[in-house]
Amino acid sequence: MPLVPLFDFDGTLVDSDAALIAPFLALGVEPGALPALGLPLVEACAQAGVTVEAYLERYDPSVAQPFPGVPELLAQLPRWGLASNKQRASGHQELARLGWQPEVALFSDDFGGADKQVEPLLDRLGLPPASVVFVGDTDHDRACAATAGVPFVLAGWNARARAGARPADHVLHHPRDLLPVLARIGHHGPSRSEEAR
Repeated sequence: MPLVPLFDFDGTLVDSDAALIAPFLALGVEPGALPALGLPLVEACAQAGVTVEAYLERYDPSVAQPFPGVPELLAQLPRWGLASNKQRASGHQELARLGWQPEVALFSDDFGGADKQVEPLLDRLGLPPASVVFVGDTDHDRACAATAGVPFVLAGWNARARAGARPADHVLHHPRDLLPVLARIGHHGPSRSEEAR
């Protein structure tokens, strides 16, 4: 049985760095004081000294577009899930805008405002850790996968994520490279052959 992929959203499925940063800059946050990407919105806004409401008023989701190859990948997946630090209302609006329908999508509100977690997603999907792989782009995603005991795959099609890859990371350079990984990672461990491409 192929593994079921679980995805982070921003920076993994959509190229959203500019969209996420723009509201902070519009609110006067200096570039050197921007919060790290991947934090829950409440935490990021607190670090930047702005309100969530002010941030959301200035957030333009249309700026965040899918990475090339992501829509084609998702169309081929019989099952997939999503765990994101986005606010629930914003996350569902963006999924609707993109026409994407994960089997389960959990957002910051579902985690009590804390960092996203894989375990609740596994519970909702009825899957053990050995049956999934988590695809993400940040240290938060890497830690999220490790805490849940599931393999982590780095969305290396995001140049920022690829530049921050760690030696142990399984790095993919194009979304389509995930398909053979889903077929073999559970049996042979995470090959890193894609890194040589």
